[in-house]
Amino acid sequence: MAELNARRIALVGALAGALVGGAVAGGVAEAVSTGKTTSNASSSGSSTSVATVPVRRTNLQSTVQVGGSISYRGSYVVVVPGGASAQQVAQAHQQLTQAQQALTADQIAQSDTTAADLQAIAAAQSSVTAASSTLSTDEGTEANDCAGSASGSPACTQDTQKVGQDRTQLAQARQQASTAQLSAVRDGDQARAKVQADAAQLSAAVTNLADLQPNAANPATTYTYVPNVGDVIHMNQRVYALNGQPVPLLYGPFAAYRAFYAGMTDGTDVAELTHDLIALGYGAGLTESNHYSSATAEAVTRWQSALGLPTTGVILLGQLVFEPGPIRVTSVSAAVGQTATGSGSTVLDATTTTPIVTLALEVTQEYLVKPGDAVTVLLPDGSSTVGGHVATVGNVATCPNGNGNGNGNGSPNADNGSADQSPCASSGNSSTPTVTVTITLDQVPPGATLDQAPVNVNVTTQRADNVLAVPVNALLALQGGGDAVEVVSGSGHHLVGVTTGLYSDSLVEVSGTGIAPGTMVEVPSS
Repeated sequence: MAELNARRIALVGALAGALVGGAVAGGVAEAVSTGKTTSNASSSGSSTSVATVPVRRTNLQSTVQVGGSISYRGSYVVVVPGGASAQQVAQAHQQLTQAQQALTADQIAQSDTTAADLQAIAAAQSSVTAASSTLSTDEGTEANDCAGSASGSPACTQDTQKVGQDRTQLAQARQQASTAQLSAVRDGDQARAKVQADAAQLSAAVTNLADLQPNAANPATTYTYVPNVGDVIHMNQRVYALNGQPVPLLYGPFAAYRAFYAGMTDGTDVAELTHDLIALGYGAGLTESNHYSSATAEAVTRWQSALGLPTTGVILLGQLVFEPGPIRVTSVSAAVGQTATGSGSTVLDATTTTPIVTLALEVTQEYLVKPGDAVTVLLPDGSSTVGGHVATVGNVATCPNGNGNGNGNGSPNADNGSADQSPCASSGNSSTPTVTVTITLDQVPPGATLDQAPVNVNVTTQRADNVLAVPVNALLALQGGGDAVEVVSGSGHHLVGVTTGLYSDSLVEVSGTGIAPGTMVEVPSS
């Protein structure tokens, strides 16, 4: 900059000397405006060494640097879920089996009783029929033997006695038939009631098992492995282990909220399980489906065998963890040798492995960014950069280190009374309110290894594409105002007045008569 100022002072001095004579002043003015060759004004007033660079066409942008921090997207908590114990599920299975056996036995007994009752009724009816036939025959014999004067004969007396006996036997047979029918009704009612009670017990056992089975939890309770903070866990790697059995990570958007077994209801959790089994190479004969089929159980058995788990074809609640992708451990609550007690015991906290940058951008600068804008992030090492894009821009302003919300851009209102008063004054500080901006990175940089590490973000404030540009130190200030560059050509040096546009780092946009791509201009060389 000192060299630039020396060149500008030399130029101003040369111009001032020339302006003593009107004709000379006119010549300088003409040289600046038309680009005609003049004497080397800078060389007459300074011994600064110079070099030449070409005017070039390029894209320029102006940026503002905002401080932020690099972290990781997402927040997950891995817990050991509570659920039904293996003993509870086993008892429910036993109760169901007993209820099924009792119902079967009573249904058989009902059938046997019904058959016996029907046989007794048939036998009683046969006795009634036989007694009725005997009575009818004996009454006919009596009528013949007792007709007319034979009514007092011994044969008549004998027939009369026989008919009386027949009538008694018929009455007894009818009574037995009635009793058999009443017994059949009673036995039928009792058998039906018992079968109905058995069916009710079976239904209750089915319901109890249906309630317990989806919540059947991993019976293991002692931590034998937990990861370290900073560990990254990928597909099918253990998240933790209980009783020496790994609890692996599978990928899926839905948490593992129930056990997996044949006969379970269909669901999207089954679909993500089958998807992962196929992706891991255990899905021979299996298609991705919401249904837990026998093929699913076989694939689960192959997967369990590969992991050294009991090959049951059943996955109990807490025997796997579903997360959308790889996770990065941020804190560990469990310890090896500790017992996982209570429903929802926390094992660890984690994030995704995708780094993001978070900014607290002043509301006065909020207009600078919108979702999709490209930015450049200066990483914690202070030299490496990585590209990124604005993902979200918050819509709630907060006051840094305060408890209140900002009320906008500091315009006068009844609450703050003055446009000069900070919107955060009511929360105990004079800072400008900020909004949260999140930025996704185009690639995972080496500098993303430290969570919450500070970074700087270059936010583009202005942009000019396909413009002519020269180094900023090529500009020469004119005494009467405005800028010029010293053009070098085969015929010598001459000043050309230029109009400046966007400044970007070491370059500045210029335009003017005789300024074109490749035009050589002077710049200080040291």
